[in-house]
Amino acid sequence: MRTRRCSLCRKKVPAETAVMGQLRAFCSMDHLIQYARSDKGKKVVEKAARQEKREILQKQKTWRDWCKEAQKEFNAYIRARDARKPCISCGITLGNTQLGGGFDCGHFRSVGSAPHLRFHAWNAHGQCKRCNRYLGGNYSEYRRRLIARIGKDKVETLEADYSTKNYIYYDLQRIIKICKKRRKRYGNQ
Repeated sequence: MRTRRCSLCRKKVPAETAVMGQLRAFCSMDHLIQYARSDKGKKVVEKAARQEKREILQKQKTWRDWCKEAQKEFNAYIRARDARKPCISCGITLGNTQLGGGFDCGHFRSVGSAPHLRFHAWNAHGQCKRCNRYLGGNYSEYRRRLIARIGKDKVETLEADYSTKNYIYYDLQRIIKICKKRRKRYGNQ
């Protein structure tokens, strides 16, 4: 005979007669009401409501929303990976507070011209805001330093890549998951 334990008084009751509420068992309806009115019960109910709201919002996301979130996570991963390296274009120390602090994830081939490479780790590197935003990526210096960092054959592979890639929801969700794990790995160093 299966039994359940009352979440309030901790008494064992048969599973068939247990009163269920919020995935918890109770020996009577009075105990369920008493638990729901307690602070612990309120916290459980609020947590379940937040989780339900989160699930609804996840289901309502469009492809564009998933793509934005994936790009955000990918950029954060690249910034974590290159935090201790100099700017790929000008060589200045990244995170220099004299130049406004912080840095961007600069793409060698822009997302507009090569959207299939937007999440490619060879194509993205830490770049100071000045080079990325105001000098149009400082392409010639970027290429020269990129060859020194990853090798000429990889740079030529990037430049010659004109394939297409249609990211679907599952691809974007996987990218988000992978980038979060990688960013945490670099963040712990």
